[in-house]
Amino acid sequence: MSRREHGGNSDQAAAHFGHDANNMLDLSTGISPRAYPTADVTAQSWNQLPSHSQLDTCLAAARRAYDVPEQLGIMAGAGTQSLLQFIPSLLPRGGMVWIDEPTYNEHRPAWEAAGHQVITGDANLGKAQSAVIVAPNNPTGKFVHDAIMATAKQTAATGGIMLIDGAFAIPAAADPAAGDLLDALAAFPHVVHIRSFGKFFGMAGLRLGFAIGAAVHMDQLQRCVGPWAVSSVALDIGSTALNDTEWQAQHSQFLREQTEQLQMVLTRANLKILGGTTLFQTIQTSRANHLHDHLAKAAIWTRKFSQMPDLLRFGVPANAADFTRLSESLNNWRHKANQ
Repeated sequence: MSRREHGGNSDQAAAHFGHDANNMLDLSTGISPRAYPTADVTAQSWNQLPSHSQLDTCLAAARRAYDVPEQLGIMAGAGTQSLLQFIPSLLPRGGMVWIDEPTYNEHRPAWEAAGHQVITGDANLGKAQSAVIVAPNNPTGKFVHDAIMATAKQTAATGGIMLIDGAFAIPAAADPAAGDLLDALAAFPHVVHIRSFGKFFGMAGLRLGFAIGAAVHMDQLQRCVGPWAVSSVALDIGSTALNDTEWQAQHSQFLREQTEQLQMVLTRANLKILGGTTLFQTIQTSRANHLHDHLAKAAIWTRKFSQMPDLLRFGVPANAADFTRLSESLNNWRHKANQ
């Protein structure tokens, strides 16, 4: 079966390049290297189906964490990847959707599979009923508030949906401005936002994400995902983590410090940083594929892009030892390039 490119699968990369999977430094995903410290999961959590009260508790915690305006609805799904695949089916087939590319490569096939025509390029925005913007963008880190607002206004009367993929957005306790876009767009009923839990909290394997928007769209989306879309364990852990604002603030500081160090390591290697977030940094170089393979041979796995061959994305290393490995490998690459 053909699969689209993504980060992860460092075990397969290790096998391909002749490494022990446990020795592979995986910087390919943009997921926080430090996971939220959860308590042991009880047998009851595994044994029971998700309850309405568990779901309500988690949604209330997410509403507070993401600073969601009271007039907007919120629902939960098994990660933003799952949610973005359902959103195009909220509209009749045959529509035209504008996607702000280059960006995350799952949006285009999701809309096409739902029977919509995808167009790109700034000049074509006015032809579309719907629009998709990833903010912050993956992999460029681009986030232009005014451009997002302009797109929302332009698509307001088309009968479509404007999807804002905020998978790399972080909770308000980690970024006081995190709720600004939600608040600014609350008056636009055609706008749907999605938020990832797993990236910031370092728990992508939990599969938890949220959609935010007008109640009518949230009700439709809930019917699409069906009952028990999120496990009891995910709801319980998600509720605890989303309510733990002290940890979120501390973790945000950790990520900022790690990002600053990553930027310094990349800059010292004479690599041009195109953009990023506190969860990843993306460089631009004509030798991106060569650098990717060099790092992989040194058991460091990064994210390359076939459609954007001059870009290479680095997740945030967890500790000093990981930074040393990365720095030494980059220095070796530079030395060989200068010979």
